[in-house]
Amino acid sequence: MRLVLDTNVLVSGLLTAGNPPGRIVDFLRAGKIQLQVDERIVAEYGGVLSRPKFRKKIPPFERDMVMDFIKVDSEWHVCTTVVEGLPDPGDACFLEVAREAGVPLITGNQRHYPQELRGGVEVLSPREFLERMK
Repeated sequence: MRLVLDTNVLVSGLLTAGNPPGRIVDFLRAGKIQLQVDERIVAEYGGVLSRPKFRKKIPPFERDMVMDFIKVDSEWHVCTTVVEGLPDPGDACFLEVAREAGVPLITGNQRHYPQELRGGVEVLSPREFLERMK
């Protein structure tokens, strides 16, 4: 399954294996899902995972392995649409790639993506996404 994964889900999944984000990261590692990314998303993943507070909790070899996998196995996009008006403008890249790819966006912060700005993109929580995977 193809999807866009918000950074909060990736980080949570790497920190806690048994929770819904952790199960999504397991699906990623097993090749059951393929991330849709662009340069901005990959840069954000790498930047957030390199923060000191996460370096202590996520071993560097695991962080590097996941980032290498994402860089190689993901489908890359160049977005032609711009989304404005989100509560956090830094989240626009996730919604723009999801629109471009025609895939759902999985996030722990659905309120960051108001319905009227989604442009037809389905925005799901990790739990909602796992229910669909059953």
